Amino acid sequence: MTESDEPDADRPDERRRRLLAYAGLAALGGVGVAGAWTASRGNEPPDAATTPDGTATPETGPETDADPNADVPERVRRYAPDLYFGALEKWFPTDPRPYVVETNGRREVDGFAALDGYSAAFAESGSPPAPVAFYNVVEAAPGVDAIQYWFYSAFDQFTVNFHWHDWELLQVFLDRETGAPLLVSASAHARGTPNNEFLDPDVSDGRRLGVLSEVGSHSSASEVNHVVPSFERLPTDDWVSDVTNDAIEVTEGIGAPFAYGLPRGEGARLPFVMPELDGHRLDEHPDLDVERSDFVDERVTVGDWRGLPRPPAEILLRGPGLVLAPPDSPTDADATYALEPLDAVREEVDGFVGPQLSFEFAVPGFVEDRLASHITSVGIPWEQERYADPLADVTDPAHRRRIDGAEPAGLRNRVVGRVRQLRAGAEGALDGTLGSGSDALGDAATVSLFALPVEAAVRLASEDPEAAVTRGGVFGSLHVEPGDHLLTVNAPGIAPLAQGFVHEGGTVRAGADGDLTVVANEDAGWIRGDGRDASGIETVRVVEDYAGVVYEGRPTEPDRFAVAVHREGRYTVEVVDADGRPGAYRVTPGTFGDGTEAVRERVETGKGPLAATLREEVAAVRDLARELAAGDDSGDGEDDDADRETTRENTVLNRLSRAAEEATAAADAAAEGDAATADERLATVRGLLEEAREALWSDQQEIYDTDEIMALEPRLLTVLERVETALETGI
Repeated sequence: MTESDEPDADRPDERRRRLLAYAGLAALGGVGVAGAWTASRGNEPPDAATTPDGTATPETGPETDADPNADVPERVRRYAPDLYFGALEKWFPTDPRPYVVETNGRREVDGFAALDGYSAAFAESGSPPAPVAFYNVVEAAPGVDAIQYWFYSAFDQFTVNFHWHDWELLQVFLDRETGAPLLVSASAHARGTPNNEFLDPDVSDGRRLGVLSEVGSHSSASEVNHVVPSFERLPTDDWVSDVTNDAIEVTEGIGAPFAYGLPRGEGARLPFVMPELDGHRLDEHPDLDVERSDFVDERVTVGDWRGLPRPPAEILLRGPGLVLAPPDSPTDADATYALEPLDAVREEVDGFVGPQLSFEFAVPGFVEDRLASHITSVGIPWEQERYADPLADVTDPAHRRRIDGAEPAGLRNRVVGRVRQLRAGAEGALDGTLGSGSDALGDAATVSLFALPVEAAVRLASEDPEAAVTRGGVFGSLHVEPGDHLLTVNAPGIAPLAQGFVHEGGTVRAGADGDLTVVANEDAGWIRGDGRDASGIETVRVVEDYAGVVYEGRPTEPDRFAVAVHREGRYTVEVVDADGRPGAYRVTPGTFGDGTEAVRERVETGKGPLAATLREEVAAVRDLARELAAGDDSGDGEDDDADRETTRENTVLNRLSRAAEEATAAADAAAEGDAATADERLATVRGLLEEAREALWSDQQEIYDTDEIMALEPRLLTVLERVETALETGI
């Protein structure tokens, strides 16, 4: 190194980096920590040279067979879990004390120091440096104690949260008299995310509790069914579920235990993010001595979510990685972690510091997207409510009752939902049809609903925003305060989705009764509507003819909305204004033309817009009935199809054709302000539609088979509902 290349030793940041790189790292093998690291598969700890404060390590004398955990209470040792990590994990439980920096008389663990030092030690040894779990025992309820196992990681890198210092918690609630475990509670990402909990775990025959740690974030899932080290949300004939959380219906026909779970074992493809600070990626930050390889594998890291045309398809599934076990475990682990009292850290550390890192959610607006930052901050164990009150972290009502008989109302203040993608083709779900009706639609259905190819990020914002990720497209939030909320969904390659709603307590199913729909950036057509010059816009509902409801909620900004849909679909946009008056209009592929936006500069409500929409909807149903009839091959001659369209043989099509004519007349009358004539025509439309339905289901009807009836029925019901709404709404 030339003189000009020599770093400035007087710079505080440079002094800190040099200390960590050349001296402080060896503290991981120093006094008080050396006993925490025991390799079981041929790995050796780094050489001891200094203690955490940088002074020389005293001679320890000859090796002995003394048990470094001899002072640990027996029940703490008995229930310390085996820890199962993912193959891509970078930050294992370690001791934060080597990274203490004296600042204005305070002993603070420095985020830069922890990330630098831990990464260097891991790279040097190839094994987790100084694995350790810190324990705390506290009374949870009369006769019930909670053993808390706190695990510290130097960094958190995940999809929606990343920060310096990461503390995760596993709690085991014990009957003090019998010593039997009553409940295991493994902490998920945040207070608003349900934990993974198991009632009355089986620890007979020396069975050991297990914890699955999520890659990067270290949120914990209980692994207690002793089948394989992966998460089983639902029981089968061969095993019990890894959680006993209560089941909740997310959307119609879709129910699951209300628990966070874990992507590993559930088939999820989860996109990670590389955090940035001061305009620099962390792996390129000038004040950090880290490499790209010190972070989560780039094969699962997606840098530019909004710039991708479609969701990435190559993200790896999770796989099993290193196993860490406590001293008494019979598990064949890669390393043994030590058990130390949490008070030992509390006595030496006053705080944990580091600059804030945030994830920016894109929130769609009428003109352009805006950004909302979700910030995750450092949480110190002994400053958290659950440190002194373990039951504050129990998220299942039945589990809470089991421990102390209570059931706080907040445990049932939930928001749940499922996110799916709208794509071209009819191979996916068509919620707007009945039973086998989708089989008859053929080319009539241009879009349908599919499972997300990658998991999405979900942000629930009110006074205190919470963010989490989906698992199999499903998400759930807990402790949601009553009031106005904004829910935002982002995913790489996906156009952002946002909806407002009011939580009035209990369980709220977001979107359309629990379903939310997103679309790839390259397929997105934006439906934008402005109601400021009319009577405002209170709610918006977008319905695709065959896929069903693809958006339902309050606008993200006053009286204006922006909803991304697939440009090949056919939609009815339904609105309700500030006075409670409904309105509607149609958006079809032709509306977008050669562009990607369908903008309605003035969204109006009342009989006129409803009747105009009805005219288009009845015509679309008539065209579908004609297309399905043309596909029938039961006739004897070449002219049969034409005959069915023009004669009484096809009563359904006859009535629909007449209904379309009457609907046009009703729309014209409403547009002229003639409410009486419009209602007269609308009543005629209603009668013709009811006759069409009756003929469709008649035993004498031979034009349409069962599948075709199931395809037509929901469309007929939709237009009948539109007629009733139009009749009930004034000009």
